Amino acid sequence: MDGTKTCPYCGKLASADAQFCQGCGRSISSPQQTSAEQPPQQGGWQQPSQQNYQQPPQQGGWQQPSQQNYQQPPQQGGWQQSPPGAPGQMPIGQSYGGGAKGQIAGAIQNRNMTDDIMSGIWTLWPILAIVIALIIGVVLVLVIGIYGIMLAIPIGIILYAVLNYKLLKRMDEHRKREMALRMAIISYLKDKGAETQRAQLIANEISALESINQEAMYKEKERTPVLWTIISLIPLLNLVVMYFLGEFPFDHDKRWHAFTQYTQVACQKLGINVMTPSWSTLKERPNVILLIATLLISIIVFYWYYIIIKDLNDHFQAQWQFEDQLMAQLR
Repeated sequence: MDGTKTCPYCGKLASADAQFCQGCGRSISSPQQTSAEQPPQQGGWQQPSQQNYQQPPQQGGWQQPSQQNYQQPPQQGGWQQSPPGAPGQMPIGQSYGGGAKGQIAGAIQNRNMTDDIMSGIWTLWPILAIVIALIIGVVLVLVIGIYGIMLAIPIGIILYAVLNYKLLKRMDEHRKREMALRMAIISYLKDKGAETQRAQLIANEISALESINQEAMYKEKERTPVLWTIISLIPLLNLVVMYFLGEFPFDHDKRWHAFTQYTQVACQKLGINVMTPSWSTLKERPNVILLIATLLISIIVFYWYYIIIKDLNDHFQAQWQFEDQLMAQLR
């Protein structure tokens, strides 16, 4: 045919002595190969031979997608599976790889829900509760007579107990969060030690951390906020509840301070640079004296509430510094 021939695969004309089709890049030099292979069906996909797969396709013809293009994400508008690290698609801490590292991240991120930094204005809540109760009492007296006073008194006591509930709730939730964090840190250090073959090197620190954790779990008893708030409604027992609230921050902070010191040493031995913030432990408060003084001079209760609020606020803020240091090393 006047020195030309037709490619049996794509139908493009080529010179008679051409070895490969300029349209699809396939061999058209051997009649046997031509007769042995069937042209692809319209719209269907055909696996090219190894020889032709390695030939660069020419412009304008059909070509098999290269391996590199096959690994590209789908074009805009196509469906694609969300990556594992997509925001809002995973539990807290999973982006840190799960396991102990994820548990550490989750416990630290939960502090926004547990560690409530309370304003010192809450110290005045007992006065506000009394004022509200008096107003309610006057209204009730005008409406139902002398029985209004009998109703106003328990209302005032319940309003007064709101502050105790708030203090008990943040103490208990922080205790639980920190317990989870301590256990996750110990697990992480153990795993890291085994991974780097330095488990024996940090054995003493791990033993100390476990001892501190066990002591905290034994001495920091769970105090159900609702139950202890109900107990605080009983006259004089309210001061017992305040005593427990006042005793918690000092011992708790001292144990956490020791825990972070041993954690820092273990991390350094593992090649992890976690700096412990330079803070001193909280001052030990004379809670027994404050209890007796409050019985004698009731106005001292405002000062007692103030230091209870302040001490746990200070502990939270100091602990967050260490947690931020630790999080930075986990990223």
